[in-house]
Order: sequence, then structure tokens, then C-alpha cells
Amino acid sequence: MAAKSLKHFFKYVVIDILLAALISFFLINYVVSAYKVDGGSMEPLLRDQERILISKLGINKDHLRRFDIVVLFRPDEPDKSLVKRIIGLPEEIIEIRAGEVYINDKPLKQPWQSDNPEAMRAPGDMKALLIPHGMFFVMGDNRRISLDSRQFGLVPQKYIFGKAFFRYWPFAAIGKIE
Repeated sequence: MAAKSLKHFFKYVVIDILLAALISFFLINYVVSAYKVDGGSMEPLLRDQERILISKLGINKDHLRRFDIVVLFRPDEPDKSLVKRIIGLPEEIIEIRAGEVYINDKPLKQPWQSDNPEAMRAPGDMKALLIPHGMFFVMGDNRRISLDSRQFGLVPQKYIFGKAFFRYWPFAAIGKIE
């Protein structure tokens, strides 16, 4: 009797473990994932080695907005990922003149740039570029060192795989990302 009961117990333990693994796999791949920031291109908002949570729900062109912080695969090296800010949206014209970003010939107001306006200035100019449907222009907040759409080009929507929403490490900086 005890052997049968033990066998029954292990059967349910194995089923519970498999179910937990399946739920974890689903959550990590389709709902929320952890991501480690690599480099200083998003300073001062996000710093090197910080850990953030990214949402994988609703990553389509209708839910991506200007200034969203996103995690994406690099278009020129799809096996590498980066965290950047969406600056230019599909069917807009983006240009950089004297370090200032222009969207549809109007200067882009960037509310977070008051901390360090000099870091926000993009070195050099970029001629006007029409962003095609399904593509995005991304930049880092620390434009002087950021590797972004100015170097690797526009990002297809399918390469954007998450939106940053919460910082969980370091503990002193824990909180919502805005």
C-alpha cells in the first residue's frame, strides 16, 4: 500500500513540476522577461549593468509610441540586443540638424533632456529620412556614445521584442521606468 501511495505522490509531483515549467516558459517567452542593460547609452535613465523587466505583450505598431524604452535586436547583428528609446515613428520624416532632432521639420521636444542637455545633442547632422511603414528610428539618451539608428539604420517592428517598464536592480533605484 505504501509503495502505491508513494508512486501516486511522485506522479503528482512530476506533473506539478512540468506544469510549473510550462507556465514559466510561457511567461518568460510571451509575457515578461528580465533584461540586463549593457553600456551607458541610456544614461542617466538606465545605467550599465542595471536589471530591468520588459513586457512582451502588445509589441506591435499600434502599441509602440514615441519615447517608449524598448529592447530590440540590432538590425545589422540580429543575435545582439540593445535597449533604446523610440524617437521616429513610421511615415514620419526625421532629420538631425546641429545636434537637434527634427520630426516632420519641427524640433522634437524631449522632456527628459533637462538633466543633461549636452548629452542629448546628437553629434553631427543627418539628412532628412522618411521612415517607411513598419520601421522605427531609435536612439539612446546619451547620444554622444549611443550606437543606434544613426549607425545601424531603421529597426523593423518585428525586431522590437519588449518594452521596459520596471527596474529591479540595483535595489536603491528600484521602481517604474518612465
